[in-house]
Amino acid sequence: MTSNWAIGFASDQMVVAYSNSTQQTAATNNIISLANTAIQSNATSDWNNFYTALVAGNVKVGISAPAQDPAGARAWIVLEAAGYLYSGGNQQAYASTLLADKANVTASSAANLVAPLQAGNIQFLFTYRSAAISNQLNYITLNSHVNLGSASLGSFYSKFSYTSSAGVTKGATIIICVTIPLSSVNTSEAIDFVQYLVQNAKSLSSFGLVPITPCLLYENSPPPAAIQALVTQGLIVNNGALP
Repeated sequence: MTSNWAIGFASDQMVVAYSNSTQQTAATNNIISLANTAIQSNATSDWNNFYTALVAGNVKVGISAPAQDPAGARAWIVLEAAGYLYSGGNQQAYASTLLADKANVTASSAANLVAPLQAGNIQFLFTYRSAAISNQLNYITLNSHVNLGSASLGSFYSKFSYTSSAGVTKGATIIICVTIPLSSVNTSEAIDFVQYLVQNAKSLSSFGLVPITPCLLYENSPPPAAIQALVTQGLIVNNGALP
């Protein structure tokens, strides 16, 4: 059973990861070079060159199954936002091309696509920056308007969505939350963990996450008193109902 409250303690962003095995062909190195040019210039034409090359069918791109893994739905939203910004407002420009070229490879989770990426069976992978760092992967940093990592761009992200058998995923800033299920049999220890996490959120930056300080409390019903005390201490601020 859900607890009807959650604490947002860090944000993450989508990246395009690649491995050492990726850098073995002219096609893959060209895509990486185009990405670096776009990152430096942030010009629409340069980003369009990168995305056009990425989805052209010359490389395999890993995107996890959207109905099973939120990272997959977010990857398609990234491509929609990129198409809108870099291909004359055409949200489907890159996503449709990738599908038409049958260049996307899927799995139940982005984590399950790391081994194929490292083995060279796929060349690029849409995943979270924190996941790329924890798996010691190289990655391409996407513009903040498409990477779902900026709190100030939440209203822009919401213009895009992806529909799968699991329902509609609406574009939004990626915020990592923690809660304690009502069915927990170790409630005291769980509360201790949440308190520790909130008090030490800044340490998460070394893992590619952006700590949210103060943390954000989403609640449809009040959290335990020990969690509410963190609000009183200013370590957490109320941020409305659960999304």
